[in-house]
Amino acid sequence: MEGKFIVFEGIDKSGKETQAKMLYDYLHKKAIPVIYTEEPSPKNPAGRLIKKWLVGQATITSGEAITLLYTADRFEHLKKTITPALNAGKNVICDRYFYSTIAYESAIFKVEKEWIKSLHKDVRKPDVVIFIDIDPEISLKRERSLPNDRLEKVELLKNVREAYKEMINEERFFVVNGDRSKEEVFRDVQLVIDRLFGI
Repeated sequence: MEGKFIVFEGIDKSGKETQAKMLYDYLHKKAIPVIYTEEPSPKNPAGRLIKKWLVGQATITSGEAITLLYTADRFEHLKKTITPALNAGKNVICDRYFYSTIAYESAIFKVEKEWIKSLHKDVRKPDVVIFIDIDPEISLKRERSLPNDRLEKVELLKNVREAYKEMINEERFFVVNGDRSKEEVFRDVQLVIDRLFGI
């Protein structure tokens, strides 16, 4: 029997990684076969290049080029990690998926959303997407050191958040309020997952 594919999405510092790992622990304790993975994938050359770009160690100026890099990493991630695990009956928890590419690249580089969607028309859809929603002002307070361009980053994340919200009605999104303790947030996540697994 095929596994379930669960994706976590949200703006920077929304708490989605924390929630994804808490869910991994929750399912693992229930002896439900599960793996945790992330995008960009550190196992793939394209993913490693993206991670270098994200921390300023590589220069890529074209939004379309970045979008194609994320897409290449995603197809490799699906082929090498996600699809084999699902086919083996394991459940997959993924921190970010193609929804991030749509939200971020359209907000940062003004890449055409429909073009990004067309690149992903044949990718595997998740069984559920859990969107951890949080105000950018609150998410930035979670930064260890506030960026110099804080106001610019707030505006950018507002645009990213709006891009996500445009997808909520189109996709299998469950919206969870991230402006609470991680335990309170996880209670809502658990409700969605218990329903998915019939727990």
